[in-house]
Amino acid sequence: MAKITDVDVQEIRQFFEDGLNQAQGADKRQKMRMRRKIRDEVFNLLTWEKPTPTAIMNRWEERLHDVFKVMPYSFKDELFRMLVEKMQHPLRAHKSEKKDIRPFNPFK
Repeated sequence: MAKITDVDVQEIRQFFEDGLNQAQGADKRQKMRMRRKIRDEVFNLLTWEKPTPTAIMNRWEERLHDVFKVMPYSFKDELFRMLVEKMQHPLRAHKSEKKDIRPFNPFK
């Protein structure tokens, strides 16, 4: 698994921010507290040596349970997919793209 970069952290924070903007079960103060908790947890990812999407989600489900309660339907599933995509090994990520490429055949 690849390590989380600064760009990934910003994209994950933006994803949470978009979810909070859609959330209707919390008032302004609660959302401010949630943003602080999200920021702390997301920036904590930079210190992890070998994070896995499952380990990250397990930690967040424990620590951010109140955040996930107000998020829109299927937010956690989309977040997990996003983490999996970001943490794939760079060579494996391009493997699916290479399947469609056929070698050049000069005799056709």
